[in-house]
Amino acid sequence: MNQRIQKVIDEIERTKAKIAELQTLLPELERKKTDLENTEIVRLVRSANVAPGDIAAFIETIKNPRQDSRTNDGRMPCADNSGEGIPPEIRKEATDKNEE
Repeated sequence: MNQRIQKVIDEIERTKAKIAELQTLLPELERKKTDLENTEIVRLVRSANVAPGDIAAFIETIKNPRQDSRTNDGRMPCADNSGEGIPPEIRKEATDKNEE
């Protein structure tokens, strides 16, 4: 057989073996990632010292926000009071009320 063809065939076999090895490794890495994410979530929740019912309500609010809690353009107001995401007319109205 032509030496160049055999060389390509050998490379194909090495590549297939490497792919099989990586396909075996990938699910384990994904499982480890999920475990680490879950551990981080649990750590954050425990450090917040919040009742489980309050956490459930918070998550439900995030998943299904009420329309009236949104700004005019449908974005959620910024929680850090930076005003980002709040239309200028509403931001000005809030600023005027605070100055009174």
